[in-house]
Amino acid sequence: MFSFLKAHAKKAALKGGLDKTVSLRKDLSEMHEWITQAEEEYLERDFEYKTPEELQKAVEELKRAKEDAMQKEVKVKLITDSVNNFIAKAPPAANEALKKELDVLITSYQRLCSRLNGKCKTLEEVWACWHELLTYLDAENKWLNEVELKLKATENIQGGAEEISECLDSLERLMRHPEDNRNQIRELAQTLTDGGILDELINEKLEKFNTRWEELQQE
Repeated sequence: MFSFLKAHAKKAALKGGLDKTVSLRKDLSEMHEWITQAEEEYLERDFEYKTPEELQKAVEELKRAKEDAMQKEVKVKLITDSVNNFIAKAPPAANEALKKELDVLITSYQRLCSRLNGKCKTLEEVWACWHELLTYLDAENKWLNEVELKLKATENIQGGAEEISECLDSLERLMRHPEDNRNQIRELAQTLTDGGILDELINEKLEKFNTRWEELQQE
């Protein structure tokens, strides 16, 4: 009778261990699947940003993906603790494969978080670069507007030699506008278009600005 009970208890323990292994492998598999989907959706696809709206949407999506991955840290820790607790009680031969699966999961998860953080940071820098370019273009276009107004005022001036001289001096001072902004525009535009980001829109804006600048130079 005692041997029967002992055999029954052993069988129940084996079944319990097997059920626990199946449950842990299911958790590991589901987490692996989530990591693979996240990699395919946010890291493996080729992205093209032709409009500011597409770029902004990508930045927001990457931020959400990064936050989702960080929230999964709790799930990964729970799985890690469960596997380690089970391994501590199970025979070495039975837990080797499970330990290996856990190590792969942890490595994959950490790599995913690192890549998402890196891509998110890059896109945020690109977004900031785009806005910096717009700021410089806006400043230079305002300056061109001032020059145009000053040129028209000079053309229409009616007065003596002193008034004409003052107007020309004023125009000359305005035309001494430093090239820093224009250099920044060229550098920022080059940085973005080299990456194939908003290239058509940037080239269009630059062409318009350069045309205005050349026309004023000729006047």
